[in-house]
Amino acid sequence: MMMSNLPKDLVEEILYRVPFIHLRAVRSTCKMWNDISKTRSFVNKHIHKAAVSREREFLTVTEFDVCLVGVNLHTISQNNDVDLSIKRKAKLISRGKTTEVFHKSQVIQCNGLFLCVWGHMLVVLNPYWGQTKWILPRAPYERLDKYALGYDKSSGSHKILRLFGISVNCLKIYDLSSKSWKVPDGTLEWDMKDMKDCVSLKGDTYWYGRDKESEKYCLLCFDFTSEMFGLRLPLPFNEDYATLSAVKEEKLAVLLQLWDKMVIWVTNNIEPDAVSWIIFLKIDMKPIIHYYNNTYGYGDFFIDEEKKVAVVFEKDRSPWVGTIYKRAHINGKNGYIKSVDLRKSPNTLEFRRLCSYVPSSMKIM
Repeated sequence: MMMSNLPKDLVEEILYRVPFIHLRAVRSTCKMWNDISKTRSFVNKHIHKAAVSREREFLTVTEFDVCLVGVNLHTISQNNDVDLSIKRKAKLISRGKTTEVFHKSQVIQCNGLFLCVWGHMLVVLNPYWGQTKWILPRAPYERLDKYALGYDKSSGSHKILRLFGISVNCLKIYDLSSKSWKVPDGTLEWDMKDMKDCVSLKGDTYWYGRDKESEKYCLLCFDFTSEMFGLRLPLPFNEDYATLSAVKEEKLAVLLQLWDKMVIWVTNNIEPDAVSWIIFLKIDMKPIIHYYNNTYGYGDFFIDEEKKVAVVFEKDRSPWVGTIYKRAHINGKNGYIKSVDLRKSPNTLEFRRLCSYVPSSMKIM
């Protein structure tokens, strides 16, 4: 029997088994397949498959490209030895080596959508649908500008927040539904310094930084529904050299780097106006520091709550290409630690940023 003569629900079940990176080819095959791949039931099946899969998917950002990679943590012995494998699955965006490169700190993920700052352009992409949207500014983008991506929980519309340079009350919001920039009502001061990369969670955006008045390190939240900054939220420490990470769009994790150890906390409650923390893992880094003579610190990380493991990517700075990740450290209970050379992974992976990804049915308007 030809596939075109099969019942629609059986065709949907067959297409559902196709890896999402090949969906663009599926959709271009015929109108029926294209229509099936865009139904709510089909999309929900794909998203559920990604959520329960042992493989985690991430976007990696290199100097010129954005790629989708699959990351697996394998238990490979009776002693619970854990190994890491990273495989490039698809190249999503490439500008070529003659154009401006990504700003390494300007890549933000929110609910399956990504915002990337590339030279003097913004691009929003949804890898699931293969959609990209380039956004022109009203005023030129500057290197000191900061950006955030979130969504209005009442309307579901995604929005971009732009903070201009170091001005504490100069900001604009771009609504992807109305395709327009606006200045919010009132004066919204974000009087923070040393602000690190932001993380989106439940539609809101959080920054780690230092309050200019109290000099204490804290979290600053922007609520995209009310279009207002929230209260300063406490951290479980008052130190520099920390990094934020989202955990399954449900929790925040924060990694504090000290000279000879790292400590990771996760939230057991977080809202725009309240937060509480518990310790997830303490890591003795002296063996790694001694072995690699590491002086550059650590960047992006993710945790696996089920395995009680954290994977931390080590920064390697070059005067020619800036910060890239060439090595990862797997850290677990009872002092377990293992280092992985990313250059020995498939396709020789070296990248600037790693952003967690779960497919989203949200379409870019």
